Amino acid sequence: MSNAPAVMPTYRFSRAGWLHLNRATILAIISLGTVVLGWQLASSFNIIDAFFLPPPSQILTALIDVVRSPSFPKDLRTSGYEYGMGLGISILVGGTLGVLAGWYKAFDELLKPLVIALNSIPNMALIPLLILIFGIGPMSKIVLVLLSCIVVMQMNTQSGVENADAQLKRMARSFSANDKQMIRTVVLPSMVPFFMAGVRICVGKAVVAVAVAELFGSTSGLGNILIKAQAEMNMPVMYAVVVLLTIIGITLTQLAAMLERSLSRWKG
Repeated sequence: MSNAPAVMPTYRFSRAGWLHLNRATILAIISLGTVVLGWQLASSFNIIDAFFLPPPSQILTALIDVVRSPSFPKDLRTSGYEYGMGLGISILVGGTLGVLAGWYKAFDELLKPLVIALNSIPNMALIPLLILIFGIGPMSKIVLVLLSCIVVMQMNTQSGVENADAQLKRMARSFSANDKQMIRTVVLPSMVPFFMAGVRICVGKAVVAVAVAELFGSTSGLGNILIKAQAEMNMPVMYAVVVLLTIIGITLTQLAAMLERSLSRWKG
């Protein structure tokens, strides 16, 4: 028997492998960078009107000024409160209704006309009515987020319940499991991908709902910054707020997608 020492494997950095793993990120940066650079050059050479479409450099400066302003923390807290409350209630209520509608046929038939009606109404058209009913405070924004997201959560969750493994349900029934036990042990794990897909969609819809509702009437919030800038024709600040809302929406959506992937791996 040979007494030669074992040779540990060596790992070398592979540029091709690194590029393959990060290809999506690299292509996204190239795409975005090309647009920003072309925008900057078009503004610098007066190809576009810099007053109505300021160059990215001005927008970046305005964005920094907005974030550093003394009123920004209050505006961010206001929008965050409206967003969190509306989205949280939508997830809780919509998910619960989805489970009940997916499991009990009678409840689905009772709920279906309301779901269809609410899904057919353009939610943004309700903003003036919501402001008349609830005022320009946070409640009207919370209700709009709720109306924008609850149907998505209900329908996605119901689909997850209805697509639960029929064989597992029959097996649970054979062991005399009641409805509560079956929902907890069979249905809930099966509906995780559907439920999280609904959450991921609603995360972005809620950002839009809060911002648009604040444009119609508010005393503070990110939408309020935008409407004030519009009144003053401060175009860089207007674009800066739009960029900020976009960044917030993308970040929250990506976090929801990461959570969705983690839960999917756990389920698997």
